[in-house]
Amino acid sequence: MAILIFTCPATRMNVQHWLEGGRDIQENQYESVICKACARLHFINRKTGKLLGYPDSRERDVLGSLVKGH
Repeated sequence: MAILIFTCPATRMNVQHWLEGGRDIQENQYESVICKACARLHFINRKTGKLLGYPDSRERDVLGSLVKGH
């Protein structure tokens, strides 16, 4: 299990989301997440933590920092 922290593109708030699953994650695998900040649906790359449609993380602060948990 891991914690994913991403920045919501609508509110620019940092949002925490728990990820389920194994360590064998493909590069192009996305997970749909209902954002706790804006209640919209976002698609997050499980390997990189980046939001689909927002490839330049420099413009979005912390678009996806992946923090591994237990």
